[in-house]
Amino acid sequence: MLLEVKGLVKVFPAPVFTGTAPLRALAGADLTADTGVTGLGGPNGSGKTTLFKTLAGILEADGGTIMLGGEAADSRRLRAMAAYCPANPRSFYFRLSAAENLRFFGALAGLSPSEAAASAVKLAARLGLSAADLDRRFDRLSEGNMQKISLIRSFSRRAPLLLLDEPFRGLDGISCRGLLELIAEAGLSSTVLITSHSRELLSAAAARTLRIENGRVPAGGPQ
Repeated sequence: MLLEVKGLVKVFPAPVFTGTAPLRALAGADLTADTGVTGLGGPNGSGKTTLFKTLAGILEADGGTIMLGGEAADSRRLRAMAAYCPANPRSFYFRLSAAENLRFFGALAGLSPSEAAASAVKLAARLGLSAADLDRRFDRLSEGNMQKISLIRSFSRRAPLLLLDEPFRGLDGISCRGLLELIAEAGLSSTVLITSHSRELLSAAAARTLRIENGRVPAGGPQ
């Protein structure tokens, strides 16, 4: 699905009474991506996560336009069309098991309990996550296994737009290879955007790589 981003602006107001200036996290970002995998590199604070959260419908843009499949996409449509894997895999219910979390979030995405469970088992095997870990309480998982659950939640949706923010974080080599395969498969039917501080992994995942700097995506070149 064709994604067209033009002049995207996001400004975070300064904390009250600090006397500091507002933070312009996105300063007119332009981006075009279609079915396949596009990588996005850039330093910390360059706007990658803000861009992804805006494309996922979590944040409201303060300016610019987002088009999906040739139609304007507001936050509500983006939330329906995009699956987002955040860099910090902690947006789960810590006292529920990993499997219970996946069934809950699967239901929100329109999956039946059996569909969510089957998808979890299949994807867990691809990422090197054991059945015992699926049954373990989320707060008792390692950071790497928390990341795998976050990835499973995102891939299970089979969304037209897949946003993976630092997806390799905390993963071992075998899990990284499994994730690269999943990303390649997703790119056959979805528009996949991925960030990573590892140029090697970003190049392995994406045939096309862009760079974001100071809230903008400069024209004319890869990272």
